[in-house]
Amino acid sequence: MLDSTIYTIGTALNRARDNDVAVQVLVEGQWLTGRIAAVDGHGVVLHCDDLGHAVLRMERVSAVRIASELPGRTPIPTAHAMPAPRQPSKV
Repeated sequence: MLDSTIYTIGTALNRARDNDVAVQVLVEGQWLTGRIAAVDGHGVVLHCDDLGHAVLRMERVSAVRIASELPGRTPIPTAHAMPAPRQPSKV
């Protein structure tokens, strides 16, 4: 089944805001951490615990890290080693 959602920085920030999830945004080589207070096509208001609020231009945000599961995906189960093949017994 095809999904028509285009994942952009704006989409990621909007979903983080809607779900009240902490994010890290990369701006001019600096990672800022906080929760999205507001976002539109021009800017982002990031509530940072240690800095208060930061207002960022959207075109300056290079990357977003979100502290949650990837939307629409199920977690990959943990892989377990397979047992070694049995050797034929010598009788």
